[in-house]
Amino acid sequence: MKNPNAVPPPIRADSKTREANWDLPVHPETVGKARGLVRETLTVWDVPSVVENVTMVVSELVSNAILHGKAPVTLALYQYGRIVRGEVTDHGTAWPTPTPAGPDEEHGRGLAIVTAYADRWGVVPAQNGDPDGKTVWFVCAEWRSR
Repeated sequence: MKNPNAVPPPIRADSKTREANWDLPVHPETVGKARGLVRETLTVWDVPSVVENVTMVVSELVSNAILHGKAPVTLALYQYGRIVRGEVTDHGTAWPTPTPAGPDEEHGRGLAIVTAYADRWGVVPAQNGDPDGKTVWFVCAEWRSR
């Protein structure tokens, strides 16, 4: 079972280390834009086997940041060889909490989707000094893609 509070292991940087980040507007169309940014970036980075997993996770985390967080919202991607780490940061006080969702409920499955598609994920306080902010991070590795 994945521990959503586990801190990710340190990852060595090498010649295949890349990063990209974006400030995202807080409105519903942003989720689709974030999915497009992920697909385009990971295609350029030549890690096609993680595109769908990362896209699913980013979609859920950006949706949560827009619905439950507070602006500004940022999305960051980092490539370490065949591993991709993503981060979604917002400045709201509410931290993600998994909730059970019944078969007829419209909401409540987002973190279950994150758990299913990411190899690991967690939440840490935002690093910008904002006491209310948080960053939800995740890791998807090429060899673990579904």
